[in-house]
Amino acid sequence: MKNMLLLDITTFELENSAKIFKRWDQVESKGFPDGLKVVSQWFDAGGGRIITVYEVESIKDYVAFNFSFTDLCHVEVFPVVGAEEFKKFASKCVESLNAKNSPADT
Repeated sequence: MKNMLLLDITTFELENSAKIFKRWDQVESKGFPDGLKVVSQWFDAGGGRIITVYEVESIKDYVAFNFSFTDLCHVEVFPVVGAEEFKKFASKCVESLNAKNSPADT
């Protein structure tokens, strides 16, 4: 089975920043679950948000890592695919629909 990509938008109150970063250091020092890899991560320049793309083997790996932050943050998570992969998938879907909707050869 292919690994999934998850996009995570973590929002937090600025007054919780010190607590969040301290806990983040504690959690990361224990190591990531085997099935989880941080692909890329960005911090909102205005503060209060972190955007992360994870590669995970299963949603359980993601939950195991992020559960430690749920009391301090609001997390939105979305499964995502790369643009090229999506274009290929969409193209196949359109081809399939066109084939079903075209008149049969007589």
